[in-house]
Amino acid sequence: MATIEAWSADTFTALAEGTGAIYPMAGLEWLWLIIAVVFWLWWHFRTSSGETEEYDRLRSENPGRDAHIQQRSDW
Repeated sequence: MATIEAWSADTFTALAEGTGAIYPMAGLEWLWLIIAVVFWLWWHFRTSSGETEEYDRLRSENPGRDAHIQQRSDW
């Protein structure tokens, strides 16, 4: 077992030399971030436009402000 007497930048450099990346596709983090942000924006715009279309459809089917008066029964 190795003992480390002084923690310095040289110690970390010596430990990290030759180990390489410890996870796959290292160096592609910016690409994944850009893909995630583009997908997030696309999803928000797509959802917003779908909801706007649905609200417009429901608004066009609205019979009017006083339509509930016609449904009232006269007891």
